[in-house]
Amino acid sequence: MLTSNFIMKKSICYLFFFASFVACTDLEEEILDEALNRDLLQGEGATVGITAPVYSEMYGLFNGHEDYLLLQEITTESAIVPFRGGSDWFNGGRLIEAHQHSWTSSHSRATAVWNQLTRGVARGAIAINTLSFIDGAEAALFSAESRGMAAIYNWYLFDLFNVVFVKNTEDLNEESTVLRDGAAFDYIIAELESVESNLSTKSQVGSGRLTKGAVWGYKARLYLNRGVYLDRYGSSVSFANEDMNLVIENCDRIINSGEYALETEDYFNMFNLDNNNHPEFIFAYDQRDTRNDGGRFTWFALARNQHFSLVNLNSAGTDGASICPEFWELWQDNTDDQRYSKVFVPQDGTVTSVPEEDWAVNRGILQGQQYGIVLNGEGTGFKRDANGDLAIEMLFNTRRTGEAVNFSVAVDLENNTGHSDGARVSKYEVDPVATNGRNFSRQDIPLIRLADVYLMRAEAKLRSGDEAGALADLNIIRAARNHPRQLSAVDLETIWRERTYELYWEMVRRTDMIRFGRFEDTWTSKTDSDPFRRTFLIPQTAIDANPELLKQNPQ
Repeated sequence: MLTSNFIMKKSICYLFFFASFVACTDLEEEILDEALNRDLLQGEGATVGITAPVYSEMYGLFNGHEDYLLLQEITTESAIVPFRGGSDWFNGGRLIEAHQHSWTSSHSRATAVWNQLTRGVARGAIAINTLSFIDGAEAALFSAESRGMAAIYNWYLFDLFNVVFVKNTEDLNEESTVLRDGAAFDYIIAELESVESNLSTKSQVGSGRLTKGAVWGYKARLYLNRGVYLDRYGSSVSFANEDMNLVIENCDRIINSGEYALETEDYFNMFNLDNNNHPEFIFAYDQRDTRNDGGRFTWFALARNQHFSLVNLNSAGTDGASICPEFWELWQDNTDDQRYSKVFVPQDGTVTSVPEEDWAVNRGILQGQQYGIVLNGEGTGFKRDANGDLAIEMLFNTRRTGEAVNFSVAVDLENNTGHSDGARVSKYEVDPVATNGRNFSRQDIPLIRLADVYLMRAEAKLRSGDEAGALADLNIIRAARNHPRQLSAVDLETIWRERTYELYWEMVRRTDMIRFGRFEDTWTSKTDSDPFRRTFLIPQTAIDANPELLKQNPQ
């Protein structure tokens, strides 16, 4: 079985060759020389190497803290990044602009995401064109994956910027066509459906490659949000029964395929290091190659004196993102949910040491005074008791301010900007091989998983009048999570909260808020209510390079 991990490793041999054919902003992809030696294309591993650059654009996009995560979470009440103590995390103001919805067309991280996604579309077109010169079933399969991946990159562009690029894969010199609104929606659906039957299943290739199930999952997302996409800035969203039925149909295909299963033991197993090809994953970014600059989400949130590794003493947090008080409040009648926290080290000061094999960083939502391992006086290792167990002490921010690491609920961009202000998210396990807490992660990042499919189906059922069916789907998830209470009734607020509990910090929040009509709400340090903020501004650099092709979004 050729896994995505194998594909990514093969990309080292081919990536530099193909990178020269992709432009970030001018959308003018150079083409392979017609005189290219066809024997090279028929060589062993050629199809994998040609396809690898298409998948490689997931790197950085889905595991960086200021990339897709920034656009989807920091623009909502699920994440806020103050200018900590007037010394940390200003970053040119881009994190504040994202949270306050005051970004411009020169926002550097929105531009970076745009560039990654347009490169993904371009690389898909190049791969399709090149693979057309190769015979055989494997070339046909990778061509289908490349076309499908280009469509998925286009969906992310469409969701964020209301733009889709159509490239003639038979003539790469031909200028791209730009689609928006309904035409863009129809194009993405058509592209996904054109490859659906030619793709493999998860049991054949794993969750890190594009499969039939992944296509069904993205189609469900598209149809669930179709009302948003057809009237981007309208005062309300229409949910047609036809669209909701198609959401249900595609979710049914996934659920009834026998390829996937809900996690039933421990919610946080899905975010551990050994989560590759987890039964619940439908599509994931495969990080097992341990390249530098890996998983950054937990590093981004936790304190500078919260250590992640017993072998890399500098592996610790960075006091970046907190959650807003409004997001914290959503949890306060649900703190007995296993998705809320997993405690390895009690945070009440009653435990003063733990055996090395029992130590781990606490998971979930962290608030209040933090306790953990601390460096010895020489800084050469961690303190231990007389039995050799790891000492557990109250944590202080010795790397910056000396203050206790006591995460408050209050946090904002104006007054509560200290290093310990705001509760934190510790959802993803940090790889102990990471030398600084933000690199060399062997953990996969789920992009679509089965619980989201049940949640999408529940929402579609409710919006089309099937309350009993929606309630049943929600309780299937609660049963899998061993929740102490089953739901007895359901409305849109119930589904909103269940999506909050299940999918926090999984890069769906902005899209959910827009669909539920909440993106113009007021929350901590954000008062903007402009509906035009539902889309990002197209980078000015792209418009300057293509003034006839690209027109700016409303602002």
